[in-house]
Amino acid sequence: MRRSVSETEHSESDLSSGATTESNSSDCEQEDRHHSSRATLLDPSARRDNVMLPRPWASSGGWMCFLVPLALASRFLNAPPCKEQVHLHLMLTVTAAGMCVETLCFFVYFFADTSILAKCIISLLPGTFTTLGFGLCLGTSWLFAVVAGFLMMAGYQHFYVCMMRGFSRCFTYGEASILFQGLMLFVVSVIYRLYDLCSADAKTLGDFDRLNLIMLNALMWLLVLCLLVIMVPRLRGPIPFYLLLGLLIVAVTCAPVTSPLPIVALLQFIFRDPKRLQIIGFYLVLVVLTGATVTWQLRHSVQANTRVRKIFHLLIVLVFVPGVLFQCALLYLATGIALAAFVVLELVRLLEIPPFSERLTEAFHSFRDEKDAGALALTPFCLLIGCSMPLWLTPCPCSGNDTLLLLSGILAVGVGDTAASVVGSKLGRNMWGNSSRSLEGTIAFVVAILLSVWLLEATGLLAMTQAKWFATIFAAINSALVEAFTDQVDNLVLPLVFYILVGLA
Repeated sequence: MRRSVSETEHSESDLSSGATTESNSSDCEQEDRHHSSRATLLDPSARRDNVMLPRPWASSGGWMCFLVPLALASRFLNAPPCKEQVHLHLMLTVTAAGMCVETLCFFVYFFADTSILAKCIISLLPGTFTTLGFGLCLGTSWLFAVVAGFLMMAGYQHFYVCMMRGFSRCFTYGEASILFQGLMLFVVSVIYRLYDLCSADAKTLGDFDRLNLIMLNALMWLLVLCLLVIMVPRLRGPIPFYLLLGLLIVAVTCAPVTSPLPIVALLQFIFRDPKRLQIIGFYLVLVVLTGATVTWQLRHSVQANTRVRKIFHLLIVLVFVPGVLFQCALLYLATGIALAAFVVLELVRLLEIPPFSERLTEAFHSFRDEKDAGALALTPFCLLIGCSMPLWLTPCPCSGNDTLLLLSGILAVGVGDTAASVVGSKLGRNMWGNSSRSLEGTIAFVVAILLSVWLLEATGLLAMTQAKWFATIFAAINSALVEAFTDQVDNLVLPLVFYILVGLA
């Protein structure tokens, strides 16, 4: 969030002093809320009578449920997905559209004053919509369409409600819809690819398909670990948790999902190209810099301001730009590894697993902002997910034809949002109505994106056409306006908005 200079200096001085009774009481209230949310996570019985509490000081964000299905559907407008991915991509698009309808019906069912008959009809709409989509668009049997359509929508609704109750104050309804739509699409993709694997010869897989299978298998086992930890209290101790983590590593590296085994396939992929070793070395340097930034901030024992947090945006730009341009498959694998590492570290923090939980908790309290109102460290997750979504949503992302699309997350969050934050906090004078953002920051958002794209084109790293330039300008302006007025997590929203609009070209 961007503020004027006077507001920024005042807020930073308040954070540095930390001596007033009001700030101390606020910290105590926030600490109580975090302990309450953590207790809700650790004790399933505590969730049974719990109401859904969205993230405070934010609107519902219901419009966000349209973003994922629109992003998937946009790939059919001009350049259809690669042939081997058309059926899967269409299935994911229909499923995402059904979950969008489910989310809208959820709002009507829970928050509108309607009759019981109307609520019964509303509850059947998402499953019916998805069934028709499977039957008419995918050409599946109607029995499969009915069973899959209603099961998927019922599972999505149940998971959505349980997570909103279990992780109170962590998400708005719109943010939760994006995250849980993504999780459901991941499960569908895993089931589809495992079925496809059983009916095909694994030896015919290319490098990217093999890496994709390894990543999906790893994240699926990680999801199983998370469910086991939530459902079985005895697994939350240090010894059972680390044993489960060891079994997870064995399952990921030795499960026969590829030929050769995943660990052998990964080593062959890494050492086959010397450039990959250079990129990996560069990534390790960035990891060290990230750790140094966190350590430096913790030593100063003050709340990190917006400009300090934007350092992570710059670091992730350094990760994604060379990856997208030179080593797309390696970057795709790295995003899965980073997501898995984030999930494991968050489990360690929430479950208070020694010896790292205390240090992780200190880092969370130091770097959290107003959007981290619940127990989860939402902001870093959304930064990684937002920048990675173009890679995950694009069929055959490493074909070399969608470079501008793959850079959508980085351009919107890493470049545009960072420039807007720095310029807005330093030079912001003219504030938008009903917003804490400034006109100067919004202009910086657009200029930074267009300048970055021009530099990539001038150096021959990005091929641009007149239509792509028009779409980029249109996407930059609209993303800047969304950033100026939204109270949702912009790390999650802006990449999808930019991706959809750039996809028009």
